[in-house]
Parts: sequence; structure tokens; C-alpha cells
Amino acid sequence: MNYLAEDLNTIDEKSKGYIAWNWSGTFRRQCSVLFQAMIICCLVFCTLTGTAAPFNDKQVTEKAGKLLNDGKYFEALGLYHEIAEFSEDPEVKAKALFYIGRTYSLYLDQYDSALKQFEKIIQGYPQTTVAEEALFNTGMVLYEQGNYVKAHEAFKRYIGRYPGGKRHQTATVWADSSTSMMATTGVNYPRTKGVHISDTVIRVLLKKASESVRAGSEKGICVLDGSSGKRVCFDGGEVLFTRQGSRLAINENIYSSGRCRVTPAGDTLISLDGKRYRGDFTIIVEQKGLSVINYVPVERYLYGVVPVEMPHTWSRHALMAQAVAARTYALQIKGKRADKLYDVEATVSSQVYSGCAVEKQAASQAVDLTEGRIMISKGKPLAAYFHSNSGGYTENPENVWSASVPYLKGVSDRYSANAPGTEWEYFLPYEKIKNVLNKNGYNTGKITGLIPEGRSASGRVLNVKVISDMGVIRLTSNKFRTRVGGTKVKSTLFQVAPYSNGVLLKGRGYGHGVGMSQWGAYMMARTGKTYQDILNFYYQNINIITLN
Repeated sequence: MNYLAEDLNTIDEKSKGYIAWNWSGTFRRQCSVLFQAMIICCLVFCTLTGTAAPFNDKQVTEKAGKLLNDGKYFEALGLYHEIAEFSEDPEVKAKALFYIGRTYSLYLDQYDSALKQFEKIIQGYPQTTVAEEALFNTGMVLYEQGNYVKAHEAFKRYIGRYPGGKRHQTATVWADSSTSMMATTGVNYPRTKGVHISDTVIRVLLKKASESVRAGSEKGICVLDGSSGKRVCFDGGEVLFTRQGSRLAINENIYSSGRCRVTPAGDTLISLDGKRYRGDFTIIVEQKGLSVINYVPVERYLYGVVPVEMPHTWSRHALMAQAVAARTYALQIKGKRADKLYDVEATVSSQVYSGCAVEKQAASQAVDLTEGRIMISKGKPLAAYFHSNSGGYTENPENVWSASVPYLKGVSDRYSANAPGTEWEYFLPYEKIKNVLNKNGYNTGKITGLIPEGRSASGRVLNVKVISDMGVIRLTSNKFRTRVGGTKVKSTLFQVAPYSNGVLLKGRGYGHGVGMSQWGAYMMARTGKTYQDILNFYYQNINIITLN
């Protein structure tokens, strides 16, 4: 999940030996002269060209949609904000704002933020096709909040503005319902929902677009037909699943449907292509091949997550904090994906999950000691982001993805500042920047400079200007970092020293910097802090509860 396990298990000797940078003396004077010269040249160049590389609406919109579908809500918000800012098409801008609002309300439970986005569309883009949906969704969000007076006003406003609108009849029903609720609850009834999670089985996408899958266990497996419900068991050995058109083939015998459930015949673990996993599986025929989804209880799922995301040799309370954060993240995502085939992927797209092969006693014990414990804010599980190393100060998500939630706020983090391997440096050639940007849809010529633009309270760069002979490209620093390589440009907490053929970046920390710093958790645990201390330090105004 968003650079969760970035080189945590391996720190080479070079990184251990980094010396804190010193910007005084010869190096500082050299950088200052070079940097001033570069700025002068760039200003002259930009004045002469006056151009900027075009923004690719379609490509960025498709990427944002994929991120949203994958459950990477903050990352999707970042791209939608970028579309709203840089697109020249009012319809595209309005749609981006609408998706921002929907993401806030549906996936992050931030209703006030959603309403602000819908109002931007209603006021700023009233002639677009999205304005109608924005007004209707305003009423729905207000109703969900229990603000029936304003919900009624929004629905009546919709009915008056769009008498032939596609949601006219539905808006009438909701307007009447708002009136009824006002009469029975005393005008408004703010909803304070308790935490209720009845299903804690995580659906993990292990494979997609596979040509074949082999499954087996010591006592054999049973296959349940997804259509007929017929159950067939296979004794011992591996069973081969392949695709035959829209149907499955099992050991080359064509099956009656394109979907089946695979369970162990006895009290054993299933081996999938040589790797053992807990739980059951669903195998589905899709257009590009077979998808395999592991159905596993959240506690057993965490057995295969925690030791991958954090070294099992670390202090117990650091591992316990990691277990609670990972559990919270998984259940928060699950609660928003009832209409999807799966909840999370087994890769860094979600949280790295590697099944039984990676399980370690210390990590599993940390899971057991925190069984059922999650973090909540206003009665809802958090989007519990975490990263490798904050570099000394965690970051506000609005400075990374232009998305804000109250429980993720930057804090001064002395624990991470003193962690091993905090400092890094990387020489970034201009040619590499050019190739990466062109690959991502920017019309970029020869790169002549790179200028940091603004810094947050944490010291991180906010935006990056790339100067080329085709114009100026302005990127958010996080997008720049991930495009050119997040394992090389380890964070956006860096300084820039220009050279003729590139820039030398010298930085601190690893990852986006939002939420819990794993190295900070490690250092806190070593000083005697509990996992509750760690979580309350990195996540603000939260409650840690135990699910029934």
C-alpha cells in the first residue's frame, strides 16, 4: 500500500553510514551560485517560449478511475484535483470535482468536504451535465447526515431547476421522505452510527489474467460449482484449472460454469501454484484469463501481511501498532467494496500479502495480542495510511494528494529523525526526467532545469517545475517522485543541487509521509512506548476499539 514496505527489511552499509547534510561552507556556496544561474536562465527561457506542455485529460482520467477502483482513494483524489486544475474543458473539470465529492462521501465519510465540491460545480459550472448530479447528490449527502431541513431544500431546488431531470421522480420521493423525517424526529436527527462489522473475511485478489492455476492440499480439495452448487472432490495431488472460452476446465475437463469455489477436503491448507494460503478460494473466468480470490478471515490475513510490511525482529509494540493499522486499513477498504469482486490486492497496490510462506511467530503473536482492535474516527474505521520513515515530520495528506481528513495531520516526529537510514541522495539525469514525462503523456523536449516550488510545514517540496525547450511542466512533488521512481527519490523532503546534465537530490525519509512512520514506531517501541502510544501519536483524535 502506497510504498508500505520500502526497503524496511534491508538497510545496506552505505545507507547506515550517511552523514547529515551540511549546507554551509563550500557546498552551499557552490549550490547557491549554480542555482541562481539556473533560475536566471530559466526565467529568460520561459519568457521567450511562453508555452506549457499540454494536459492529457483522457489519460489522467483513466488513471484516476483505476486508482479509485483499486481502493486507492487518496491517490485518486490527487489526480482528480489535478484534472480540475489543469484541464481546459469545463465538462471534464466539473466531472473531476464530482468524483472528488463522491470519493469524499462514499469512501472517506467526509461529508462536509463532499458538499463543498458539489457546490463548486453548481456555482461554477451550472451549464455542464454534471451540475444536475451534483445538486441531487447534495441532497443525498445531507439526508445521510440527518440534516433533513437542508436535504429537503436541496431536493426541492433540484425539482425546480430540472423539471425534466432524470432524477426528478427520485428527488420527489426523497423530498417527501425528508419532510416525514422532520416531522418524526424534530426537524433534524444527526446520525451517529456505531461501528458494526459483521463480516470480517477479507477477499484478496491473488492472481488476475492467469492462463492457468494449480491448486491442491495434503488431503485433496473440493470444488463447488458457482452455478449449480454441485460439489466435486479430488483426492491428493494438484488440480489444474484453465479457461475454455467463458467456462472453466478442471484437469482439461470442461466445467459447467465460469466460476467455482475451492476448499480443502480436510483440515489442511491449500497450495496455489506452490504457495500455501489459509482460507478458501474463488476462481473466476474473465476476459483476459483467470482471476483467483482468497477468502480469508482478517486475523489470518494479517499473519501474511504484518511480517512483510514490518520486520518480525522489531519490538513487540511496533509490530502490534502495525497489526492494528493494517487491520483497520483492510476493514475500512472492505466496508466500501461490497459491489466489487475483491477487497484488496496482494501487492503494494493495497497491502503486501504473501500467505503462509512469510508467517513469523513474533508477527503472528502481535496480531493475536491485538485481535479485533481497530482505530475509528467519528464511529468509522480510518483510512489508516502508513509509510516507512517520515524523516522527522509526518505530512498532511492535502500536501500529497490534495485530500484532507481530520485524523491524518502532520506531526513533528523526532523518533523518525533519529532512525537508521533516514538520509539519502540520488543523482537524477535530465534525460531520465524527459523519458518518464513523455511516457506519461507530456510533450517534453530537452530538459534544462528543475525547480522546487513551495514547501509545506514539514519541509517537503509541494510542487516541481520542469523546464524544457517545449515549455514548463508543473507537477505535484509526489507525482514527480512516483513517476521518476519512488525507490530512488525516496521522499519529497529533499534539497536540489543543479548540474549541467541533471540534479542531485539530497533528502530525508522514505515514502509519502502520511500517517504512521514505521521506523518511528520502531524507535518509539524501543523507548518503552506502547502500541496505543504509537497509534495516538501518529493518528489524531482517534479511538482504539475492539470489535465484538
